[in-house]
Amino acid sequence: SMMTEPVVLVTGLCQLQSFAEGLLLLREGTTSGGSPIYGAAGYHLYYDPHCDTRPDTPGRWILSETEPSVHADYDLDFDGKCSPSIHVESNSSRLPPLTTQTWQVPCNPSDPTELSEQNVTLTWLPNGEKYVLLKGHSWYYPAGGYWWTQKSYWYVGNTNAIPRLNIPSLNMQDAAAGFRNTAPGMLGKATVWPSLLAMAATWNPNLLWHYGNHLGAEFRGKGGNGILGPSVNVHRIARNGRNFEYLSGEDPFLGSKLAYQYIQGIQNQGVFTVVKHWIFNQQETNRGLEDSEVDEKTMWELYLPPYQSAIDAGACAIMCSYNKVDGVYSCDNEKMFDILRNKMGFKGFMQSDWWASHNTSVDVGLDQEMPGIGSGEKGEPAFYRGDSLAEANQEDVDKAALRVLAVIERMQLTYDDAVCNVPDCKEAMLSDVRTDGHVEAAARFAAASVVMLKNKDETLPIRPPMRKIAIVGAAANAPSFDPNNQGQGYGDWATGDYYSGGGSGHMFGNEVTAYMGISRRAAQVGLAVTASLTDDVSSAVEAAEGADVIFVVAGTSSGESRDRENLELDGDIPAIIKGLREAEVEGKVVMLLMVPGAVVMPWRDQVDSIMVMFLGGEQTGTAWADVLFDGGEGPLGRLPITMPETEEDTIPPSEAEVVEYSEGLATGYRNTTAKFAYPFGFGLTYTHFELYPAFEEPHGQVVVMVTNTGTRRGSEVIQLYLEFPAEAGQPSPILKDFRRVTLEPGLSTMIDVGVSEQDARYYSAKEGGWKVASGWYTATIGKHFGSKMITSQFCYRDCWGSEHSHQHSKEHSRGHRGAHVHSEEKNSANSHSETETANGDVFYP
Repeated sequence: SMMTEPVVLVTGLCQLQSFAEGLLLLREGTTSGGSPIYGAAGYHLYYDPHCDTRPDTPGRWILSETEPSVHADYDLDFDGKCSPSIHVESNSSRLPPLTTQTWQVPCNPSDPTELSEQNVTLTWLPNGEKYVLLKGHSWYYPAGGYWWTQKSYWYVGNTNAIPRLNIPSLNMQDAAAGFRNTAPGMLGKATVWPSLLAMAATWNPNLLWHYGNHLGAEFRGKGGNGILGPSVNVHRIARNGRNFEYLSGEDPFLGSKLAYQYIQGIQNQGVFTVVKHWIFNQQETNRGLEDSEVDEKTMWELYLPPYQSAIDAGACAIMCSYNKVDGVYSCDNEKMFDILRNKMGFKGFMQSDWWASHNTSVDVGLDQEMPGIGSGEKGEPAFYRGDSLAEANQEDVDKAALRVLAVIERMQLTYDDAVCNVPDCKEAMLSDVRTDGHVEAAARFAAASVVMLKNKDETLPIRPPMRKIAIVGAAANAPSFDPNNQGQGYGDWATGDYYSGGGSGHMFGNEVTAYMGISRRAAQVGLAVTASLTDDVSSAVEAAEGADVIFVVAGTSSGESRDRENLELDGDIPAIIKGLREAEVEGKVVMLLMVPGAVVMPWRDQVDSIMVMFLGGEQTGTAWADVLFDGGEGPLGRLPITMPETEEDTIPPSEAEVVEYSEGLATGYRNTTAKFAYPFGFGLTYTHFELYPAFEEPHGQVVVMVTNTGTRRGSEVIQLYLEFPAEAGQPSPILKDFRRVTLEPGLSTMIDVGVSEQDARYYSAKEGGWKVASGWYTATIGKHFGSKMITSQFCYRDCWGSEHSHQHSKEHSRGHRGAHVHSEEKNSANSHSETETANGDVFYP
């Protein structure tokens, strides 16, 4: 109700300067001559009576990035000239020329002093302040350029401030794993954190809160009040180029637990989150064209839970994706917006991905268009331009503005207390927020994400009497990729590296490579190190001579806008492994993998140990050293995805215009026809744990005794998978609880694992809602999917047959059967394959 001031819309500029199409200028003040000054975010429109010392010079309305003097009588921009500014001569000093007029504009990219005639339109928009909240304002199209350009020291997403109402500019930056470098001088001044998929591998919600809290502090220090993340999509396509960004891995329950804490940690720092990408954007192939078709049950049970958790955590905004859903673009999709707001309870604002809007869609629920400068083609206007919004239903516009204002109010963001408001954010963006504490935390988080898949004969950790190690592979000392540095000679905007994936989420700089981290730690403990930092086989064999352990460091990466071509590692890693074996090297061969998601490992039987890190950020090498050498807790991570036996055991990206999710719920570990090299939830430790049922409570609650029977301190993740009654239509047991336990050798503890009645529900498309199934549920408790160390059965309805149940109260119609201990060998008779692990357990994918 207070947003009553008119604004001036400016359109028709030639886009030579850093002037965005569709400027919305607010009343800023008055010149000494009594003329109004309009402006926003560093742009100013004002009247200059004459531009030099001659009073007979015609007056001009000037559009400039130079703030005018409110005291000078002439030459208000102090340039001493009459020509370079964008201007039109006028005799009216009180009102801008609110028509289409011929302005003098510098449009020659090679000569900014040359002026040409350009039709520029000023439009008066009464009550237009609210429009400022609904469109971005940090990009422009330079003459001679090939694409829209982000203004230096502005944020990836900005709205203009409204100072008179104490409303700050919204300063939103990529991405969920670090404050992205987007301007000169920023490199190395923000931490390159582990990817969100790496954090998913920690299986540690509490750690996600601390991760988010550290990250939020860096964004706040850089002047950001919004983070464009987290990405929470559940993996469907193993080759998806953005899987490294997705916190859920391949499971909605895991994603829900982690996303909740990440969001709480970020927003604890006064930085709002923008959850993405809504919805069914499970591949990058044809992402701007493909039409996803997903059945209702699969939608609710598999793909929506992480978003529901984000909403429950208080996420302030959600970003809609490029693809279509049931024939309608996601950012125009009234049906999906209705689900989000009216069925899932989302109260924040809906934002388009960059150039993902296709209409002025405030009427269906899209609140904010980004970046607010057209949909990607030169000369094509934004859909949320001021005049378009003025023509829209103003009740819809008011609702959209109110949602943005609600976030500003909830997060207590003000113009006066902001670190900065654009365009005055250069100092903040150049500030160094990469503290020693953050660097230590980045190393700790990366180490917690490492998953050990194999450790034959206790090859690891590195310990006496080992005296020499070898490090081989080009990935061992690979640099990070700078997309702004053409001198690197390869790659583009979407290119990733072994520390951070490519695209809008890419971070680079300050990397500690595997070679750096491991060799430094080796020197500290007196171990000799030889190295071959190439993929040359003969060089690797030479370096391996006399080594107790040979670390083969390998990896691959991926990036936004394109899916991976295959699930293989870079280089000819099988040739290196084969060469080492044929040379009959005496040392143990340990694979260290740095990957953005699933990979195939046909060579896994030829090596002694395998460890995986899902793009661990700048402290990758430090993390490797912390895990590999004796003295720490060792590997803590568990797989947030399955590692397939072959690529044929995964769903490939589709080239079709319509992408049918015909597999329904049967993705990842839920696919009973796929073979896995290593199952979801799997991860070894340097010690051994046994599980026993202590006692059982009704309805799936089991108290488990966990004992560290090994000789080292270690951590285990106890996991519960629930098998539903047949009516629920679940293809396999699904994750419904997990608990982390850390114990000294010889000690035991008891933990509660179990299933709430809410977790026991399934979605009935027939009834259009959630319900509890009739009959018996089976909970299996173990160390990963397929590990059945303890089973327990329970029931909520019709436990003893319908006739019996109708004769008893609700409490008596429920039931449970005692928990049972099983050897894993005896409970996997129908499994695909059997693999011996380092702990002596047998798992059955």
